Amino acid sequence: MFELTGQVALVTGASRGIGRAVAVRLAAQGAHVVAAARGTNAEETVAAIVAQGGRAESISLDVTDTAALERVPAEILERH
Repeated sequence: MFELTGQVALVTGASRGIGRAVAVRLAAQGAHVVAAARGTNAEETVAAIVAQGGRAESISLDVTDTAALERVPAEILERH
């Protein structure tokens, strides 16, 4: 597989289904995952990643909020 150590991945819909699976897999490959979902829904995904030795954080994001979609990537880049 591929190595993502030192990379940051923003995963929307990370609270369940395909989004959660993608977040967990990217973390397993070494990425720091920013798990995005509405409210605090991605916190369980983050807990699962951290329990497996990965690095992750959750953010609240509604992908229908255009202003947030324009703001969030810049904020993530600033932090990482």
